[in-house]
Amino acid sequence: MIKLIAMDMDGTLLNKHREISWGNLKALRYARSKGVTLAIASGRAFFDIESKMTELDMETHLIGTNGATIHSSDGKLLGADFLNREDALEIVKELAAQHYYIGVYSEHHIYVPEDGTTWLRAELKRLGIHEDRSVGFQGATRDDFYRFVDDWNVFKNRTTEFSKIIIFSFDDDKLKKARDVYEAKHKYSIVSSGTGNFEIMPPNVSKGNALDHLAHYLNIPLGQVMAIGDNYNDLSMFEVAGVSVAMGNANDDIKAVCDRVTKNYDEDGVAHAIYEEIGYPDGEKA
Repeated sequence: MIKLIAMDMDGTLLNKHREISWGNLKALRYARSKGVTLAIASGRAFFDIESKMTELDMETHLIGTNGATIHSSDGKLLGADFLNREDALEIVKELAAQHYYIGVYSEHHIYVPEDGTTWLRAELKRLGIHEDRSVGFQGATRDDFYRFVDDWNVFKNRTTEFSKIIIFSFDDDKLKKARDVYEAKHKYSIVSSGTGNFEIMPPNVSKGNALDHLAHYLNIPLGQVMAIGDNYNDLSMFEVAGVSVAMGNANDDIKAVCDRVTKNYDEDGVAHAIYEEIGYPDGEKA
C-alpha cells in the first residue's frame, strides 16, 4: 500500500490553466481519506507553492525549489540549502552581462533583470521566431513575488540567500553554452524543468534527495512512496520512489524510466494514477 504520494505541479498536478482540476482535487482528498500522506515537489519556491495550496485548503508537505527547501504540512522547515552568496552573485552578473533572462530565487522573492523582457524580445527578433519560452515561468508565479533588479551589486551588503538561478533563452546554442560553463565547474546541481531553460542549484540538491529526506522524517519506507511528474527535474524522484509515474505529456525518454504512464495533465492524469494505485471510490469505475 502506498503511504506517501509526491507530485510535481506544473505539467503534472496543474492543468493548462495552471489550476488543480476538480477531478484531481477529488482524488487527492480521497487519497487522504485512505490514510495516504501527500507532498508537492516543485521547482517553484516554497512561498509560491504554499500560496497555491492554501487557496485550496489542502494539507500537504512541500518540497520547493527542486528540493532546496523541505517544509512539513504544519509549516516546519525540515531542511534548506543555499548557493554560496559570492558565487551566486558572480553567476548572476555574468549571465546578466550576456543578456540572459534569469530568475534568482530567495527565501521570499524571485529577482529578475529589469531589462530581461527586452533581451528576450531581441532574441526573438534575431532568431525570427515567435515562441515565448518565458511565458510559462512568468505566468506560473504570482506577480507580487517578483522583484526587478537593474544592478545586482545591491546584494553585496545584504544577507539575502539564494537557492536557485533559472536561466532562459530562445537560442538553444546560447543556452547550451552557458550550461556547459557551469556544469564544467562541478560545483552545482543543474537540471532542466522545461524547454529552453536550465537551473543552477546548490550541490546535491534534487527532488529525489528531498523526497528521501521527507520519507525518512515521516518514517515511511521508500518502497511505499509514489512519485508523479513530467520533466527532467523529476527524474531524481523516480529513482528513489517505490512507484514512479510519468505524465502522458512527458517526453518519451522520461516515460521510459518510469513504472507506469498515466494520462496527460489536462486529462486528470494525477487522479488516474492515484486511483490506479489505491483503487477507485465505491460506485466509480476505472
